[in-house]
Amino acid sequence: MAIPYNTTNTGTNVRDALDKHLRIKHNGSWQYVEDVNIKDGGSWYDVKEVHVKSGGSWHLVHEGEHFLFKHDLNTNSSGNFDLASWISNFYSGNKIKGLLTVTSNKKRQQVNLGNFSSDSKVYLRLESGARIQGRGGNGGNAGQNSASNGQNGQRALYTRTPFIIDNGGMIAGGGGGGAGGRNGTVTQTITETNNCMKGNQCTNQYDVTTNQSGGGGGGGAGYPGGSSGGNGAQSGQTEGGGQGGTGGAGSARSGGNGGGIGNDGNNPQNNQGGTKGSAGNAVDGWGEKLSAEGDGNGDIRGNKVN
Repeated sequence: MAIPYNTTNTGTNVRDALDKHLRIKHNGSWQYVEDVNIKDGGSWYDVKEVHVKSGGSWHLVHEGEHFLFKHDLNTNSSGNFDLASWISNFYSGNKIKGLLTVTSNKKRQQVNLGNFSSDSKVYLRLESGARIQGRGGNGGNAGQNSASNGQNGQRALYTRTPFIIDNGGMIAGGGGGGAGGRNGTVTQTITETNNCMKGNQCTNQYDVTTNQSGGGGGGGAGYPGGSSGGNGAQSGQTEGGGQGGTGGAGSARSGGNGGGIGNDGNNPQNNQGGTKGSAGNAVDGWGEKLSAEGDGNGDIRGNKVN
């Protein structure tokens, strides 16, 4: 059986990047094969590895124990794609090699490459305009003594499986939500004029204190953007964070703006209220990267950790 991948749409040679595929000549043409079988004692056996001796040393030229796959993420989805869950429909082992592609102009909220064996490899390709973009954090609500914090943005890519990156799109953590502003009060002096004794007018002044609402925090940018914290705040969008709501007069404070793509949210006016939300990680598992091919690391916004 032929291997299920060869090149991406951009012509990057996935087959060579994933390597260790044996070739045989069939009808005058060289073909890359997925499985190798040998006949021994009248029976055929599936070969897990093939070595050849060259220059006095044995060299591994074919890994036949890995499950080989090619899968396209070709729809927009605000859910999590879990590679292990998808592969479990076909294979129950822990050795894999294959190509996972987010196709042109499609958006995925989260992608999880799982925790396969250390000799596994996933070639992750994002085509032009494709995104893996975490959800934006919600903005915090305004409050008197308990204005709420902006929520953290969501991570985009998670892996504990070795991977090759070919990023022609964007990988971005969701922006953090803006913090809610503190409610406050405003005091006004009221002057009243009233009739007094003997036809005179008297002036009376007194203070009136009224409650004023603070502004909610803006939602962080993401897919989808985070919800606003109300009180005039705006929800986050795919491209940008929402603006925080404007606080009332006196000691009321405006809410913080939501964070842009891969950025933290903002604290409220004068830091009086809740606390900003942090951006989600763009990649959790950056240490598993084997190489960058094709478009290379590309556009990554947010932290790359572990």
